[in-house]
Amino acid sequence: YKPIVQPNCEEEGVVVVSIVVDNNGRVVKAVAGTSGTTNSANCLLKSAREAALRTTWNPDPNAPTKQKGTIIYKFSLTN
Repeated sequence: YKPIVQPNCEEEGVVVVSIVVDNNGRVVKAVAGTSGTTNSANCLLKSAREAALRTTWNPDPNAPTKQKGTIIYKFSLTN
């Protein structure tokens, strides 16, 4: 499950979020604004981090207890 986010600000760009996922599929840590981010406006970073923390993955009891990865959010202004 990957929630759709629309920040409440007049900013656009890419935000890369570094995540840690447990073997139950829950994101247990999220750091927004890592390498590859093109706009570090606070409203975008906050929205991306909150969405990452609400994201869930398929649980796998045989997976490592913690896995690292990234989620890329592309925010654009629409008319």
